[in-house]
Amino acid sequence: MRKIKIILCISSLIAIILSSCGKQGPNIDLASIDISDIDSVEHTGTTGGQNGGYSYSFSESESNGFIKLLNKVELGNVVNERDALSNGAVSYYTLYYTDGETLTISPGHYFKIGDTYYEFKNYDELWDKFVEFNSIH
Repeated sequence: MRKIKIILCISSLIAIILSSCGKQGPNIDLASIDISDIDSVEHTGTTGGQNGGYSYSFSESESNGFIKLLNKVELGNVVNERDALSNGAVSYYTLYYTDGETLTISPGHYFKIGDTYYEFKNYDELWDKFVEFNSIH
């Protein structure tokens, strides 16, 4: 009986440890970003070439369209940064909230929010719209 209790305790501990080590889904819901909470959106990045850096502040209309696009993004599980990194052009969007907070994202095959990469579940559906915003600068 004592052996069974020990085995059950060890099994429970292993199950708890394994469940807490799994990759978790996103802790931010892009669908909940409200346009009225955003003061401005800045688009920065690189074309991948020498001196290819750029920075552009969206107009109010562009910011509104971008936030509406973000509201449609469906994120999946966290992705290891090593697996998510790519070469070439990179775009970053910084959302400046009216309360002074900021949020930096980088959409791509994997969607980066802050320092965390996520699966971009509806990439095929939305990517062309992000390309349009990437072209504004």
